[in-house]
Amino acid sequence: MIETNRLFLREVNMDDASAIFNNWASDKEVTKYLTWNYHKNIETTKEILNIWVNEYKIKKVFRYGIVLKQTNELIGMIDVPGYDDGNPHIGYCLSRKYWNNGFMSEALGKFIEILFNNGFKKLLIEACEDNIASNKVIQKCGFKFIKKEEQYFKLKDKKMIINMYELNK
Repeated sequence: MIETNRLFLREVNMDDASAIFNNWASDKEVTKYLTWNYHKNIETTKEILNIWVNEYKIKKVFRYGIVLKQTNELIGMIDVPGYDDGNPHIGYCLSRKYWNNGFMSEALGKFIEILFNNGFKKLLIEACEDNIASNKVIQKCGFKFIKKEEQYFKLKDKKMIINMYELNK
């Protein structure tokens, strides 16, 4: 378990399905700018969570639940869902009731440290241009804007303008 001032970062497990579903995966507002759609039922969350838990067993995975120390509540996730030329591409989400409290900046700052300590020299992250709060978090954590790109999201059946960022060690 990894610790920050107000948070723990830990691996997720199957017992987390309800918290993930209730705190963010079923929330249309949280998933509005993500590449995936909100979960309509907890079975969808359990299916995806099962894949994630099994990935811990077969390869080195950088995926953590974000836990609020004060209440021990799972309030979000941060991970590396993919790589671009060997560089980790970071993704995250946070329960809406915890927005605008600096929790994601705190988690992302620690996650950056973890990735750099694991030998990565360049980190990548992106956010929908309309997601003002996420763009602010990314910039606050030191990422530099590199380009803007229109992307089509098949699951959402729409195009979005994406701001792409990088951070070099």
